[in-house]
Amino acid sequence: MKFKKFIDFLSEAELNEIGEGVTPFPYRRKGPTKVEGWIGEIAGLDRSNVPDSSNWIPLHKIEYTFESEKAKYKVSIPGWYNKHTWIPAFTKRGSKPHEYNMLIGMAFDVEGGDKEAITNFGEQFRVVSTAVEILNEVAQELISVKWLKLQEIHIVPKTEDEETGKPITQTKRGRMYLAYIQKQGKRLPGDWTAEITTDRFVMKNGKITSSTHPDRYIQI
Repeated sequence: MKFKKFIDFLSEAELNEIGEGVTPFPYRRKGPTKVEGWIGEIAGLDRSNVPDSSNWIPLHKIEYTFESEKAKYKVSIPGWYNKHTWIPAFTKRGSKPHEYNMLIGMAFDVEGGDKEAITNFGEQFRVVSTAVEILNEVAQELISVKWLKLQEIHIVPKTEDEETGKPITQTKRGRMYLAYIQKQGKRLPGDWTAEITTDRFVMKNGKITSSTHPDRYIQI
């Protein structure tokens, strides 16, 4: 199903509102883990003992909280890293490649997992905007580290009970996230491609095209 058909599920007024003039809720980091902690942990490793690029090593999740008038939310940002394998044929003369690759993800929910409370809040735009703002903040910090390369960002929208089993682009939050990715993904430095999978959106660093699944990738 093409992007235009995904967006047909939303009204024109709703599309205009997504990412435009929506003020995120104030948020704060929860717990001891932070981006600087990730960077410090990786920088302090003995690089000779780090597994190569075929193995991803998990980091402690970074968590944030924010409150609306109706609920308190928790945003979780997991991270993984591995050692970048240098390939001389693809290394520019005189340049030093980055030393580590990274993946991050993002998921959020009402604190306490109150599924019934989510359905009729009527504040979805600000909630999604806040979650995306948190994710962008973390991504920007990682991208600024020269010896790291953020390879992928996994965005996993939560589904309602009645949406279980549906493709992500046919769920309420999935449609909103897709519109946010289209309109706000350009804030990330460089070229990015969004891949649509069954249960998530995967933002990949670089331009990716596919002749067999052209509707699966969206250039940011």
